[in-house]
Amino acid sequence: MQLININELFFKRAAIVFFIGLFVTVCFTFSDYGISCDEEAFSRLNGAVNYNFIKSGDAAELLACDEKYHGPAFEIFLYSAEKILEITDPRKIYLLRHMLTYPVFFVGTLFFYLLGLRFFKSHAIALLCSIMLVVSPRIFAESFYNSKDLVMLSFCIIASYTAFLFVERKTLLLAIIHAAICGFAMDIRVMGVLLPLGTLYLYAMQKERKPVPVLMFICYTLLFTIAFWPVLWLNPVHHFIEALKQMSHFPTPGTVFYFGELISGPKPWHYLPVWISMTTPFFYIVLFLIGLFFVIKNTFANFLSTLHMQFSLYMFATPILAIIILKSTVYDSYRHIFFVYPFLLLIAVYGFTELIKFVKKQWPIRIIAFSTIISILVIFVFMIANHPFQNVYFNFLAGKNIRQNFELDYWGLSYRQGLEYILRTDNSDQIYIAADLEECHLNFSIIPVEERKRLIWTYDLNSANYFLSNFRYHPGDYDYGKTVFQIEVGNEKIMEVQKIK
Repeated sequence: MQLININELFFKRAAIVFFIGLFVTVCFTFSDYGISCDEEAFSRLNGAVNYNFIKSGDAAELLACDEKYHGPAFEIFLYSAEKILEITDPRKIYLLRHMLTYPVFFVGTLFFYLLGLRFFKSHAIALLCSIMLVVSPRIFAESFYNSKDLVMLSFCIIASYTAFLFVERKTLLLAIIHAAICGFAMDIRVMGVLLPLGTLYLYAMQKERKPVPVLMFICYTLLFTIAFWPVLWLNPVHHFIEALKQMSHFPTPGTVFYFGELISGPKPWHYLPVWISMTTPFFYIVLFLIGLFFVIKNTFANFLSTLHMQFSLYMFATPILAIIILKSTVYDSYRHIFFVYPFLLLIAVYGFTELIKFVKKQWPIRIIAFSTIISILVIFVFMIANHPFQNVYFNFLAGKNIRQNFELDYWGLSYRQGLEYILRTDNSDQIYIAADLEECHLNFSIIPVEERKRLIWTYDLNSANYFLSNFRYHPGDYDYGKTVFQIEVGNEKIMEVQKIK
């Protein structure tokens, strides 16, 4: 892309440096994050019951588990790793999970570069795609500990790349490879069914359509979907339909704190658009809206020239519209559909490139490029300054007094830092800990074993030495004692430790 005077070889080399630097950086940061409340009660449990079924053949535990319709493909891998390595200490188990979860995002980022290169024919713009994905605070943070939504995001990127490769070359090998990735993605979140449907659309739009590769793709997608999801071994059709039903109307109430109110069950239609808008860097939103305009404009002008953007818009908009129309239960921001985020970025980058083509003159092009660089740097500085709490990022659209309106550290990862502060400053042999949520107790597990022994969990405030809160479902302050430690992100208090009076 020669819209700006750019040296493609330079950006090709810069991309290599970027990915090496990214890999080295995360090697030193993966152990900094706490434990999310989903990791033990849902994710690891899902891996355990499926692992036990594979090992014993007894389906009773699996069928009785509420998690059986949550795609277990990656969870089986994580649980198998801890069993193969014979790890039993909770701290080592969770550090292993974080260490194995992030590389999936790293690979996804690499494929996002390749996808950007295929879409925009420029190493510079492809690198911009990957940088914007990494410099997305919430996405980056959750890539370490969210073994469902962020793994799904990464596999959607990989599947999108192999989809375009497959429809272009139409080889049997690519049909099998793409089918395996689509099957694995569906076995993480059943919404992954959108990937093969999107592939079939792209295939139908090609001038040359060979029937054998596409039939192979369909057959192998079905095969791999069953292979990676043990409950489907028992009755593929019945259990897949049940999984789709549960996706559309999940039985858990899913209470959320939204615009100052506790809401359970179906959320307002605007729940997902609002969360996406206020937790995505605002400059990315602006570029997305510009990109959306050009996608519509250029599609009407030359339908086939925008197939790549039609696919991106389909992958972004369809899950959101499906949830709104079906009134499906979602909660914890928009994490259930984090996988739409890369497609938001692709449309945003498309907006960036089309805007540069539109303005043509060099001085406004320089302003656009400079604004992009500065905006990314501002977000990057926020991520460094607030490490490891990038998961509590909001842009200015969230307004002031965010704690009074929305969930902050909804998964309770910051309890870890509160506990570590107590252990650093209190030399007592036994320290009684109380908290507003049991996520605090879960984070005992990430503390080294010798220090962990000093912590004693209690529900009785009268016997507690310290009270910790992450303010979930409770936007107001507590008054159980003197505040001795607190964590702030963007001038909002997300964690507090009080020494009991």
